[in-house]
Amino acid sequence: MTIILHKARLNLFIRSAFVALAYFAGAKLGLAYAVVGGAVSLVWPSSGIALVALLTMGVGVAPGVAIGSMLANMSVGIPAHVAAVIGLGATMAALTATWLLKRVAGFQVSLDRIRDVLALIILAATLGSALSAWIGTSALRGEGMLSVDEYSGAFLKWWLGDMMGVLVVAPPLLNLLTHSSPVRSASQAVEACGLAVVILGVSHLIFGAPQLAGHGYYPAAMAIFPFVIWAALRFDHLGTSLATLLVAIIAVRGTTHGTGPFVAESPVDSLVRWCVFANVVAITGLLLVATHAQQKRIHRLLMASHKELERRVQERTQDLERANNELKQEMERRRRLESELIRIGDHQQRLIGRELHDGLGQHLTSLGFYCTTVSQELQRQGNPAAADAATVVELVKQASLMTRRIAHGLDPVTMDSGDLSVALQGLAESTRSLNGIGCTLRIATDVDLPDPPMQTNLYRAAQEAVNNALKYSHGSHIWIDLEREGDGQTLSISDDGVGIDPEQMERTSGLGLHNLRHRASLLDGSCTVTRNAMGGTTVAISYPIRRGPGHARDAT
Repeated sequence: MTIILHKARLNLFIRSAFVALAYFAGAKLGLAYAVVGGAVSLVWPSSGIALVALLTMGVGVAPGVAIGSMLANMSVGIPAHVAAVIGLGATMAALTATWLLKRVAGFQVSLDRIRDVLALIILAATLGSALSAWIGTSALRGEGMLSVDEYSGAFLKWWLGDMMGVLVVAPPLLNLLTHSSPVRSASQAVEACGLAVVILGVSHLIFGAPQLAGHGYYPAAMAIFPFVIWAALRFDHLGTSLATLLVAIIAVRGTTHGTGPFVAESPVDSLVRWCVFANVVAITGLLLVATHAQQKRIHRLLMASHKELERRVQERTQDLERANNELKQEMERRRRLESELIRIGDHQQRLIGRELHDGLGQHLTSLGFYCTTVSQELQRQGNPAAADAATVVELVKQASLMTRRIAHGLDPVTMDSGDLSVALQGLAESTRSLNGIGCTLRIATDVDLPDPPMQTNLYRAAQEAVNNALKYSHGSHIWIDLEREGDGQTLSISDDGVGIDPEQMERTSGLGLHNLRHRASLLDGSCTVTRNAMGGTTVAISYPIRRGPGHARDAT
């Protein structure tokens, strides 16, 4: 643990020494342009160096700022105690700006957001620099190095100089630490070199060429802004900050040598004009590149959201397709199951019909013969029971007839040959004879009958509809109609009874309409239940006519 602490302290000492050296070098450069008392300069890169050091290395290197400032001021003849106060002011300004940026503004050193640029301008360049200028000028005034009349002017110049360091020097240092090179291709490298050459040439013409530089003609300085905008739009933060720094260096060199639009009668006024210009260029570039970066970030977020939305839509579409396919498969399975159940039901009805016809029917026939023989014998003997025997014979004959009709309904022999019209005729006759109500069959002469399996479906549908009419309508007559309508045909069963609601029919008859509709679907048709003009119910199965060999024949 002791070794770790020792290494940490040594590391902090080395970093603080590096900060002190960097601050001292920047201060010596700035003091070369001192305008008041040898200690106030409008060119002060050290304020930007101090801010970057505290933001990136931590507040632990703050002593390096104080030491570098104190040594730099002492090197130009400032008394040690005054230099110490000035160093304390520079340190407090950097600490205050760092605290405000991190704690109040949530500052990000990448300067990607407009709020970060505004925080740098307001909290660091304006408030932090004002604190350093106030402490520094107050120290000089207290030592008698400034008069009362010079105090406000010295404060303004100190403030502008520190502001210049924060706005012009700090951004390129932060960008070098946080942003990679914006040049990612050979064409961009050529463009960057071309931009640098153009900025050098235009800046020299504006600020350095004695023959062309216009003294006091401020609009000439505006010619540099298009190139700063170019750098902001094409080379992001690093390109913009380096372009601003390059323009500021060329401009201050020309101004101090008496050329350029900022040259005035007083060198101090010339530097004030230059400092204001440099700060304006820096602010413009910072805001422009932050706006551009924010727009690109929003565009990336929109593109990412668009891709995510497309991915989710695709996933959802796939889920829906999968669910739809599963539903189709389930419907197909249910359709096959329903068809199989109906086929089994039809088969069972045929078996029961044959059992009734071949089993019970034969027994009843034999019983009828036996009863007839007994009745005749009793009549020959003159037995009083002969009348009762005759009654039994009649009842057995009726039972045998009913059994044959029921068996025929369950297993119409005519359906084996696919003769739907004969089977429907048998259904109508059995309905009349067994139930005692009228039943009329009407088949149009132009109908086309489907193939035998489909005729069986139609017959079973008609049979179930007739049974429902007998059970629920309480009418006196039933009509079975098979007619053609355009490219389709309709089998309808109507009655003149009380009518029945389709929902009641579905609820009362169990399979009811479901079976009818399924049989209709096997014909690619539909089943409807409506109330007819007689007040009764009409069940209609409509289906298209199937063309082609083996699918239809004329019902003549």
